Amino acid sequence: MKILTLGDSWTYGANEYGLDPAQVSWPAQMRSRYGVEVVNLAHGGCSIQRAMRIGIEELCRDASYDQVILPLGPAARTEVLKVGKWHQVWPNSKLQDPLNQWFTTAWHPWNDVQQLIMNCFYFMHSVHAMGIPLYITSLSVYLSQYTKEISWITDYQSDNDFNSLGIPLDEFDIGIKDLDRKLKCLKAIHDKNLVLQPDYFTDAIKTYYTLPETNKKYNYRPNLLEHPNENGYTALADYFANKIGLTTAQNR
Repeated sequence: MKILTLGDSWTYGANEYGLDPAQVSWPAQMRSRYGVEVVNLAHGGCSIQRAMRIGIEELCRDASYDQVILPLGPAARTEVLKVGKWHQVWPNSKLQDPLNQWFTTAWHPWNDVQQLIMNCFYFMHSVHAMGIPLYITSLSVYLSQYTKEISWITDYQSDNDFNSLGIPLDEFDIGIKDLDRKLKCLKAIHDKNLVLQPDYFTDAIKTYYTLPETNKKYNYRPNLLEHPNENGYTALADYFANKIGLTTAQNR
């Protein structure tokens, strides 16, 4: 079995313990624990757009993959092409790059949520059209930061009652008719995403990584200000392996 993994530093295997990412990352441990071939194209600081672009490029170049795994990273990150080179942009970070500063002033969570839903739709259907199984979940995207914006979409009753949802109409500078259509469309797209990938809005950090029973089983203390240690990455390896139906070598 050949698996392609994509994502940011949490998939690359970054850590603050001096450990080799090529050995301790969850894709590396999935390879050793489950006896499968894993190609890890994750990159530290990677945006969702970059991960998806790299994924499509790789799948079109090499059709031999049996599975794709994409843990979603922070939705605020993006990338732009400048002078023939892709530049990573992370709004609200302390980076002094002019592009980063411009996006910080022009971007807000509503953009993040819309792009997240749309990008996932495009990627899911692209991979689905290639006939390759795909698993997407939210790992370091921190969906809790977007609870309000997500609820605008999921809770909208097609009644033009935007005040009850707390939507700042003045800030959006958008007509009621346009907003009604926007919310209906995003809700429909989100529902279609859920059909293909029911876990894409599931926060693996909150529902698995930080659970006391997970920490006790793998013997680590989750510190979300740091990347996982080796045991934390082992937990993630088992998590993703379970989601795609792998069994460890000793259980075969």
